[in-house]
Amino acid sequence: MNSHARFIATVCLLLAACENVVGFDYRVASKDPKVTSAQMLRVVTEALDRAEARAWAQIDEKTGEITFTLGAFGSGKPPSVRSAETRLLGALRYEFGERIEVFCNGEPLR
Repeated sequence: MNSHARFIATVCLLLAACENVVGFDYRVASKDPKVTSAQMLRVVTEALDRAEARAWAQIDEKTGEITFTLGAFGSGKPPSVRSAETRLLGALRYEFGERIEVFCNGEPLR
């Protein structure tokens, strides 16, 4: 097999694999003006850094909200994402109580 054919085969395999990647976009917003973006970012980063090193939380400069994405292979919400969600919600609720809101793909998380 020549290098061009190998390249085409590799691209096809990558495209096939990408069809099974699911992404979950998260947004953490404050309902209390005393809760700053920096405080929320610290809690989110600490909650995610153990297992989700690929998740890069950042502050949305326009809204002051924290945004990040968790991705996984498969369909639906896999256990790894559910576990990360549970840990994240627990940390945020412990730190801020009901003074924040968390959304996944635009839907509120409870």
